[in-house]
Amino acid sequence: MKTKATKQIGVWMNHSQAHFFGYKAESAFFIETIESPYESIVRVEGEGNDKTRFSPNTERGSNNEKRKHNIVQNELDEYFKILEGKLESYQEILLFGPGTAKEELFNRLSEKKLFKAKDIAVKSSDKLTENQMLSYVLDFFKA
Repeated sequence: MKTKATKQIGVWMNHSQAHFFGYKAESAFFIETIESPYESIVRVEGEGNDKTRFSPNTERGSNNEKRKHNIVQNELDEYFKILEGKLESYQEILLFGPGTAKEELFNRLSEKKLFKAKDIAVKSSDKLTENQMLSYVLDFFKA
């Protein structure tokens, strides 16, 4: 994974992918991209809606809705475990990107004993190109 020995990393992430950028000697460099197993919209052939069969109440969900929620939670849990493993060897971590994935990962890392002594920053950003991500990481660690 690492092309240069570094202890500082920036991770642009959302729920579908994470881009890792290292920082060393006043330069930022791309490391790798991790794709998430999470799929936001999954349509199973022949699947109906989530309403119950015998009730006109449209607000009450079925067991199908609970099953789908559990699948999503398991996929996100697997994704965050992968990211956690990749971040173990770094001392300074920048999590940035759109949405809530960065906060979810930060909360998960904050609960782990291994990450308590590490400096973890969380910043919001828009969807960025790879060059913009490199620049963001460079600017953050230079300051």
